[in-house]
Amino acid sequence: GVSDQDRVLAQRISDDGRACVVLLNKWDAVDEKDDKTYLKSVEYVKEALPAVKWAPVLLVSALTGQRCPKIYDAIDQAVTSHRTRVSTAVLNEVIRDAILWQPPPVRRGTKGQGKVYYANQVGVSPPTVALFCNKPGLFSENYKRYLERRVRESLGFEGTPVKFLWRGKRVRTIDQEKRKGASSRKGANTAAKGRYKGDSTSQG
Repeated sequence: GVSDQDRVLAQRISDDGRACVVLLNKWDAVDEKDDKTYLKSVEYVKEALPAVKWAPVLLVSALTGQRCPKIYDAIDQAVTSHRTRVSTAVLNEVIRDAILWQPPPVRRGTKGQGKVYYANQVGVSPPTVALFCNKPGLFSENYKRYLERRVRESLGFEGTPVKFLWRGKRVRTIDQEKRKGASSRKGANTAAKGRYKGDSTSQG
C-alpha cells in the first residue's frame, strides 16, 4: 500500500513543481485480477496521493516485465507536458468554454460575481497560467479547481503540475493595456514598412 513516506515524497514533488509518474511494482503478485481490479488500484493510488493526483499511474512487474516498456513512454510524456507552452488564443478559448459551461456562482456575503477577463501562460517547467479577473476573492476554491481541471483535461497536461496565478485587475486597466499593445504593434509595423521602403529605394 501507500506509506506515509510516499505521501511526504508526493507532496514534495508537487511543492517543487516536478513532473511525476507513479509506479506500483509486484503487480504479478496480485491474484485473480481483471480490468476492474486495475482501475480500482489506480483510483486507490490517486486518492491516497492527492498531491500528485494528476500523475499517471502504472501497475508493473519487475519480475515478469509486465508494462515495464510503458514506463519510458510515460516519462517522456510527463517531461513533454512539463515543458509545454500553449498559445494565448487556445488557452483563452478553453477558459471561455469552461465558463460558458459552468459560470462562476455568486458567493454568499459578497457583492458581484467573479469574472475572468483573460488568461496567459507565463511560464513552463511547470506550466504556469495567470488568470486575470475582477477579484480573486469572488471565486470559491471549488470553482478554481473546476477551471484548473478543465484546463488540464483540455490541453493534455499529463504528468505535470500546473500552477495557476489568480490576479485581480480592473476593466479600465485591461483596456489601457490593450490600447497600448495595439499602439506598439502599429508602431512596429510602420517602422518595418519604412525599412522595407528604404531598402527598395537603395536597390533602385
